[in-house]
Amino acid sequence: MIKSLLSCFVILLPLLGFAGNDIQLPPHPRLLVSKGEPETIRARMNSSDYAPIKSAFESQLAYETDGKSGDGAPDEKIRQKIEALALKYLTEPSISEALGRQAIKLSRIYLSSISSVKGYAQNLYCYEAVFAASMVYDWCYNQLTPGDKTELIAQMKRVCCLGEYCLKKGTPKQYLSGHYSELGASIFLAMGIAIYDEDKEYFNFELAEQTNQFAPSRNPMYEAGTHHQGSQYIAVRYFNEILQAYLLEKLGLNPYSNKISAPAYRGLYQTVPQTKDMDGMSEGDCHNGLGMGYFPYPNLAAQLSKDPFLQTYSKMYLDKSVKYSARTFIYHDPSIPAKPIEDLKLSRFFPSPSGIMIARTKWDTEKHDYSSDAMVVMMNMREYSTKNHQHLDNGHFSIYYKGHLALDAGIYQGSDPENEWGKLNYVNYYTRTIAHNSVLILDPNEPYPFEGWNKRAQSRDGGQFSFSNQAWNTSQEMFAAGKSAQVLANDIADGTEPEYSYLKGDMTRAYNCPVNVDNYPPKADTVRRSFVFLNLKSNKIPGVLIVMDKIVSTNSSFRKSWLLHSQNEPVIKKGSIEFENTANGRNGKLHNDVLLPGIDNQTISKIGGPGKEYWVDGKNWGTVTQEDAGRWRIELSPKKASKSDNFLNVIQVMDAIPHQEPMKVIKSVSTKGNYMAVSIGDRIVAQQLSLDKNTGLIEFTLGEVRKNYKVLVTDLKAGKWVITTTSGKTEATVSDPAGTAYFKCKGGKIRLNLKEENNSVSLIEGMSNIKNN
Repeated sequence: MIKSLLSCFVILLPLLGFAGNDIQLPPHPRLLVSKGEPETIRARMNSSDYAPIKSAFESQLAYETDGKSGDGAPDEKIRQKIEALALKYLTEPSISEALGRQAIKLSRIYLSSISSVKGYAQNLYCYEAVFAASMVYDWCYNQLTPGDKTELIAQMKRVCCLGEYCLKKGTPKQYLSGHYSELGASIFLAMGIAIYDEDKEYFNFELAEQTNQFAPSRNPMYEAGTHHQGSQYIAVRYFNEILQAYLLEKLGLNPYSNKISAPAYRGLYQTVPQTKDMDGMSEGDCHNGLGMGYFPYPNLAAQLSKDPFLQTYSKMYLDKSVKYSARTFIYHDPSIPAKPIEDLKLSRFFPSPSGIMIARTKWDTEKHDYSSDAMVVMMNMREYSTKNHQHLDNGHFSIYYKGHLALDAGIYQGSDPENEWGKLNYVNYYTRTIAHNSVLILDPNEPYPFEGWNKRAQSRDGGQFSFSNQAWNTSQEMFAAGKSAQVLANDIADGTEPEYSYLKGDMTRAYNCPVNVDNYPPKADTVRRSFVFLNLKSNKIPGVLIVMDKIVSTNSSFRKSWLLHSQNEPVIKKGSIEFENTANGRNGKLHNDVLLPGIDNQTISKIGGPGKEYWVDGKNWGTVTQEDAGRWRIELSPKKASKSDNFLNVIQVMDAIPHQEPMKVIKSVSTKGNYMAVSIGDRIVAQQLSLDKNTGLIEFTLGEVRKNYKVLVTDLKAGKWVITTTSGKTEATVSDPAGTAYFKCKGGKIRLNLKEENNSVSLIEGMSNIKNN
């Protein structure tokens, strides 16, 4: 929420440069809290919301320590003790004066004892030590002696410079991704706020960074309502972004968009009812089963937005914040009204600059085992790649049901030294299209794509290319490079339990070699993919994902492959693929009917197992070091060489035990309109084979004439369409960007045509989205 006063201030900021220009900050306390809030925090500490962290806070308060690190490395238990003392004094100063003095003493001793920082985790703990000291400096300010101030400021600066970033180091700066966007900036800001009356250097520097660099780069990304660094780095990257906004909000200097809270929904929608597998629906780099520590971003998102659904999300994982219990009493506000997650729509589209959709059949957020029969599907048509922790994964989909089934394969870190960021596995498999449920077009002579940090891949997979060797410094650089994919249509049916969710996109550009890699001719003329997810609202087969592709290569000899990854070995039958996931309590099975290419023109190969888990271009790039990494993949290809091909796959999930037969899938080619229609259960879905925008007559026959069906027809131009079926004649108004008509009818002949008076673009632009149910 940008204050009007700040708007004027931001305009002057580049001219002033903060050189000798003082800003009037409010009196202490002002870090995380404002005047009058300590009493409010003390009153709300008895809320039942805090039950998961209350006992941890008392234990941290009682922890016995002299404040000195035993080995010179940051010690989290000492930090927790210091923060607990500081909060106790902040909320009860009249009876906790001795605790305030103790917090100051321990802070001085602790900081002075930190001398060694090794690795990423210790780097974070080093910064956390400075954050804790900043809390003490601000909250116990009226007890600080001149000597305390001098010593704490000197030690905070020294310890801060043991970490990766320091004002004196001149380290590289990135304002969209990279470590510079994480905790370092939060620490500079927190320390600067605390010590501003005595030393203005850090605050002036970081406020300029936040206002002139970070906010302009980040704000356009919040339009997507998700985070650009994928499903797991939202925990560390997005948290620090919203923390920095929160710190400045308390001062009335927040330069961030009021949409900054929306990315918290990405974490909510990806939640799956289990605790043993990889975390959520993975997108980009993910620490499968390792997690990223605590993640209080829902707490701050709820506070800044007052969103009742985010408030419920804020309550869900308070037990994850036990190591930061003192801060959690501030981050989570129990007074904000909450709404049940079950009242929230089960499907959500995250628009540009993203372009992903997540669809669920149930929430079941209170369940943490495989008893839930919730199906969760993620569909990826991300328009811009922010690189860094993102992958070459346009078109990828993931499916969860009683365990992960269709996987984002591979692992980010493991005991194999080549399974790490930027290593051989990372650049040759893990981040590449080959490791995702997307498509390949293999030109055997195509250049090796760049990936990783100044490291070039050594394998060809036929997948997508990166537009830049290194991560973008700002979103403006990324936007200037252009889109790797384009969302062509998206639609979600009405109601909190939508019967269908639809996403279509064009990702041609991602498959053609950019000039940063080589001056090489394109291998793809057209690469389009559509996803139709059907919520069947059944406990036996909860949902179906229909995936259609239109691929036109520049050379008929280039091999096209449709990919599907699994943890366990798939079983290939005539025209179908099945695999199960039943280890350690899981109980999911995936059944895929291959409708295109036709049975006489399809080759289905399985690759994987010991020694071939990461097999690309004749070599296995590393070893599997984690149970849920994914060990197998299917490659579906047409037998006949052709420039133009379609893939059409219908995927069902069900329990593996007891055995259950999948529903029958029937296809029908249209007699008019170049459409392919599919029936499964009481649903019919018809899509144009070119995945374009149809304006002509569509006619197909499918289904039983005495059975009622719910019919979805996609790829329609906006306007009024006349629908003629055995049930009679009706009209549907089709709008952009949906391009869909949804109606009920008996099986048999189905005919759609665009009304003549609506064939003019001028008549149909801007029509409202009216669904005919």
